[in-house]
Amino acid sequence: MPEQDQPSRSLQPYANTASEIPIDEEFSIYNETLQSDTTSLASSVLNYEYENGRRYHKYGQAQYIMPNDEAEQDRLDLVHHMFSVMFNGELFLAPVENPQTILDLGTGTGIWAIDIAEYEFPFEKLLCKRIQLTICSQFPSAKVIGNDLSPIQPSWVPPNVEFVVDDFEDVWIHDQNYFDYVHARTISGCVQDWGRLMKQAYDHLKPRGYFECAEFVIDAFSDDGTFKQDSPYREYINNLNKAGEITGRPMNVATSLKTWMKNAGFENVTEVVYVIPYGPWPKDPKLKEIGKWQYVQAPEGVEAYGLRLYTQVLGWPESEAKLHQALVKQQLRDRSLHIYGKLYVVYGRKPGTE
Repeated sequence: MPEQDQPSRSLQPYANTASEIPIDEEFSIYNETLQSDTTSLASSVLNYEYENGRRYHKYGQAQYIMPNDEAEQDRLDLVHHMFSVMFNGELFLAPVENPQTILDLGTGTGIWAIDIAEYEFPFEKLLCKRIQLTICSQFPSAKVIGNDLSPIQPSWVPPNVEFVVDDFEDVWIHDQNYFDYVHARTISGCVQDWGRLMKQAYDHLKPRGYFECAEFVIDAFSDDGTFKQDSPYREYINNLNKAGEITGRPMNVATSLKTWMKNAGFENVTEVVYVIPYGPWPKDPKLKEIGKWQYVQAPEGVEAYGLRLYTQVLGWPESEAKLHQALVKQQLRDRSLHIYGKLYVVYGRKPGTE
């Protein structure tokens, strides 16, 4: 008989939303940037399009709201580091053991795929024992594939990593029952049919393989009332969700991932919720560190997520869209606000025997 689905769980104290988050009144602003490389491929693939001062992919007929320019690449790498802090240095949460075939959907700069290929797999994951040892080599026999609409990944990569320009909403080019682990994160607004995507992941996983998906809640919260409902950021959030409804590619999908995964046939479906402060205002050291990275990347993500939706979907003139989003950025940098968001990580296992 299949095992029962696992209940939602929170990682304490970092996902504790039942009580207020203590505020550190003496925090300082963190300001660090990351850089990533780009790659050079065929000119047909690099036929980008430019609008409103940002660069976007032009591969096939796929629709993607996010830019792929250097500013966005830097932001994506900041988000990757923030995930690493949240996950205590881990790259995934699913209890997958020594995967040999790994797929990263919407790989972006490829930083996760590269890191997983070089990942030092803890013995405690393999043996379920608390021993502080790691395998000397990483995943030397694993095949890691990252796909994306934009060829912005570095050219110098581990030999077991391959980047493919592809649309994961199309028919997958890989064999069914092929992957041990499929990974996706922050692809909301890019998927028209989440049920189909979940089924594709299910079909292409080996029996007992895992699919893991991580998405931000497209909303914001505060325990002390500093996030006002008539603020620019509240209007921005409402506009993103409205635009997602119009395009048929919803933005606010995080709380539905568990249901979709169960409907696709996955078992042992587990949901983990993280709190993400907008700034290093919490007293808790872990939340403070997460907040430092969010303070840097969140304002940079305002245009990345919103500019194309405002102008192409909602019909705003470029000047008005940029002015409004400048006010949103200003609000997110306001040190008097104690705003936080939420991240949902959901993973499930394909039933069967290997």
